[in-house]
Amino acid sequence: MTIVDVLTGFAESGGIGVLKPGASLADVSERLGPPQDGEYLPSRRRKKDEPRNLRYGDVRLEVCCDILRAVALSTGSGSVDVPSGVPGKTETVPSAVTAAQLREAFSTAGIRAEEGPWPEPAEQVTLVVRHSPADVHFTFRRIGPDESGGGGAVLHSAIARDTHHVCR
Repeated sequence: MTIVDVLTGFAESGGIGVLKPGASLADVSERLGPPQDGEYLPSRRRKKDEPRNLRYGDVRLEVCCDILRAVALSTGSGSVDVPSGVPGKTETVPSAVTAAQLREAFSTAGIRAEEGPWPEPAEQVTLVVRHSPADVHFTFRRIGPDESGGGGAVLHSAIARDTHHVCR
């Protein structure tokens, strides 16, 4: 498995394996085992209706009402641990990929990605793949001031977030 495989799958399905916005945490836990705590500030007390942050390897989840509302993968560290499909096991893959490489992979797979609507900051490029209930956003950082179109920009993160969720 390569990072391009992981990200192409994310673009095709709207998730990373079974980790997709709208999936039930119980179903995901049955397939992958229990998630790890993913809170950014573990000692901070969560408010009553605030989503929980969990993770499987480096795939971070935002969970509300026991439904996955966001699936995110930060790739800036050089490698990422992604679920292997075997409960409790992850696979480490190098995470460096450029916008040009991902555009080519998407094109080969027949995936339509469009430029994100956010021109700021100037050193950022975003590709968006439309999905329901959550679009997948691939955000790249430009690696040089002469970069046009983001072809050589390096992936920083990929995220799908259901922005329409209303707590029960």
